[in-house]
Amino acid sequence: MDALIGWIGGKRLLRKTISQYVPKDIQGYIEPFGGAAWMLLFKDKWGDLEVYNDLDYRLVNLFLQVKYHPDELIKELDFLVASRKLFGDILKQEGLTEIQRAARFMFLITRSFGSKGDSFGTSQKRGTSSMYNRLERIKELHRRLDMVIIENLSYEKVIEKYDTKSNFFYCDPPYMLGYTYENSKQFSHETLRDILKNIKGRFILSYDDNPEVLKLYKGYDIRHVTRTKGINRKEGKSEFNEVIIANFDLVDTDQDTAKTKAKTTKEIRGIS
Repeated sequence: MDALIGWIGGKRLLRKTISQYVPKDIQGYIEPFGGAAWMLLFKDKWGDLEVYNDLDYRLVNLFLQVKYHPDELIKELDFLVASRKLFGDILKQEGLTEIQRAARFMFLITRSFGSKGDSFGTSQKRGTSSMYNRLERIKELHRRLDMVIIENLSYEKVIEKYDTKSNFFYCDPPYMLGYTYENSKQFSHETLRDILKNIKGRFILSYDDNPEVLKLYKGYDIRHVTRTKGINRKEGKSEFNEVIIANFDLVDTDQDTAKTKAKTTKEIRGIS
């Protein structure tokens, strides 16, 4: 199913490509950087254990309300019409209850430019997106989250808590280049590399394709992929290059891989 909201760096356009590399024999599927959960929602079930985690409590609270109070959340959203004035008012006051905060956060993200949540978004070509469709999606997501554990921890603690040989981590950290949410601007890419180097389980890591990333993960299996930019498109620069990195051999299982313009830079693994 589709995610409930858009999110900068969301994997809507790459989740089919990434999913083909996820091992079939995993017991647990864990996302330390859950975001809008595009990857989690690509399948009805990834493993006996599924964990969604994000450090941003706004996201976590939204998923908690969808899981435990879907009807109340729908009622709250039903009164939030697409209005620039209302958008400005909500920016000043988040709400009084957790359900109100979740509803208003969802409103700001879905009604803002580029899902940034800070400015009211409009288009010269089409009207506003349907809130009714999103309300229906809340009901679907409520059922999908039934057995999913929702955490609000640092990625370090989540990896430490759930790391076993049979568990798998899909990591989509803040990228080195491009737009980053305020709470991720001081992110240490070196620390993440050091933690992943020593885990017991397997992981797939998404990153922007740049020399610093390739240097940090030299010796891992790396695939280069290209996707269409979601926002800030410029003539001749409508594509964004990313990499898929793993601590195991990535094997193509989907005949449509070529459509993603994937290229292999497979190196002999000598991870120290």
